[in-house]
Amino acid sequence: MPGPEQHVSCNHCGLDDTALAAVQNGYRVVRCRGCGLVYVNPRPPAESLPGLYADYHVRDGGDEASWTRLMAANFREAAALLGQARDSRRLSGAGASPGRLLDVGCGYGGFVKLMRDRGWDAEGIDPSPATVAAAAKGGAPVRLGTLDEAEGSYDAITLFYVLEHLPDPSTALRKLFDLLAPGGTLLLRVPHTAPIVALLRPFGLDGTLFDPPFHLHDFPPRVLGEMVRKAGFTDVRTFPGASTVPSCLLPRIVSRVTGAVAFALFTLSAGRFLLPGVSKTTMARKGEVIR
Repeated sequence: MPGPEQHVSCNHCGLDDTALAAVQNGYRVVRCRGCGLVYVNPRPPAESLPGLYADYHVRDGGDEASWTRLMAANFREAAALLGQARDSRRLSGAGASPGRLLDVGCGYGGFVKLMRDRGWDAEGIDPSPATVAAAAKGGAPVRLGTLDEAEGSYDAITLFYVLEHLPDPSTALRKLFDLLAPGGTLLLRVPHTAPIVALLRPFGLDGTLFDPPFHLHDFPPRVLGEMVRKAGFTDVRTFPGASTVPSCLLPRIVSRVTGAVAFALFTLSAGRFLLPGVSKTTMARKGEVIR
């Protein structure tokens, strides 16, 4: 049987000094006073977390088609960016073979299939038996498991809306660094929910936006950049990226409008301003081995 809920310190700076950000779904969401990382504390025991994902992808009527629509623009953008990174490595004399890619938390395997169509040796891993079975049925090389169980060497690793689910993102980032070949690329997509909650709370509309206990962390861009660099990565950059496309009309309109505003402000500020509250993509590189 799972144990009691666990009290944890900040996963980034280690400080145990927080301010309450919200109480949602019966869980306290706090902000570290030291670095600003937002996280659920206390939280369910680590051993109980994988069991939460048996029905995660079918919540609120979700299915493979709705997830495909939701992530299509993100997937296309990521594929183009990783293709550019691979081509750059080839021009420098590295990575002559087809790129090897791991999609962590791959769900139904949509990104794996897209990248295989583009010539990558792509595979995925996910803790949900239902989505892994559906992906395998569709021909995607996907296996059941978590990042802890991943092995091998990859030219690119992707995590779309996954890092916020992990109980120990700092250790996960170090694991990702170890799995990447020298010169390899990491691509992360994460939400940034705290500013939206702060904006909507006066109107009583903040609801369950932090989505605990599924989401255990919420990353301000500065903090995530620090965590990625601390894990050993270089050339870290964060940008708004393509918007998701929800099935319902109003969320879709909100996503597209805020995404367009975020991109415009990012461009006009020469990449210095990241609109709070919108999801963002972070890319980083594992340095080449110097001989």
